[in-house]
Amino acid sequence: SVRMLVGKILQLPIKTQLALKLMSCVGSSCSESTLLFFLDEEIATDIKKKEIVTNKKKKEIIKRSNMLNPANDLFPFMCLAVHEGLLKKEGTNYNFTHDQIQKAAYSLIPEDEKYLWHLHIGLNIWNGVLEEDEDEFIFIAVDQMNCGISSIESNDQKLFLAELNLRAGGKAMSLSTFLSCASYFGTGIRLLSREHWESNYELTLHLHNYYAEAEYCN
Repeated sequence: SVRMLVGKILQLPIKTQLALKLMSCVGSSCSESTLLFFLDEEIATDIKKKEIVTNKKKKEIIKRSNMLNPANDLFPFMCLAVHEGLLKKEGTNYNFTHDQIQKAAYSLIPEDEKYLWHLHIGLNIWNGVLEEDEDEFIFIAVDQMNCGISSIESNDQKLFLAELNLRAGGKAMSLSTFLSCASYFGTGIRLLSREHWESNYELTLHLHNYYAEAEYCN
């Protein structure tokens, strides 16, 4: 049961618990290349501070940090989870060995913090990825940030995420996944207000037009 699995996870080192909780936010499976962006102790510190950084300066700092120290400090603790049978490594992917284990790890995150965990994971992925690789990671980054949408309050942060949803929706539309692109465009619209028709006309217009087109194709 989930309760028994929670007990087993709580017997592991704190860093292994953190690694499992972080991975549980993205689902039952995650590639090593994606984990590298957010399997980091600092993310827990940022969550406690409720610090949200979306600017390009932070992006450059994270990129330099990743290049200088590509071996993330939580990866050895992922190996312990594999040894304990909680995770399985297949090629470059880490998978929870059972959906109940993922649910148990996720349940260890306080309910009122979950949105912040998702937001920071999304930001770490997006801020860490190189510009030429952005298309490869845009869906997982935006999906995670959208899960943390309730924590976004400032206008700049809303615009930042609305623009990313427009971009993700455009990529989904190019792949003819109309249900997904409608969801991204709809989320982008919900992040904006009536005032944005004046202050950010093109962004607002594109989101509404593409949303209508995606809904029509559905």
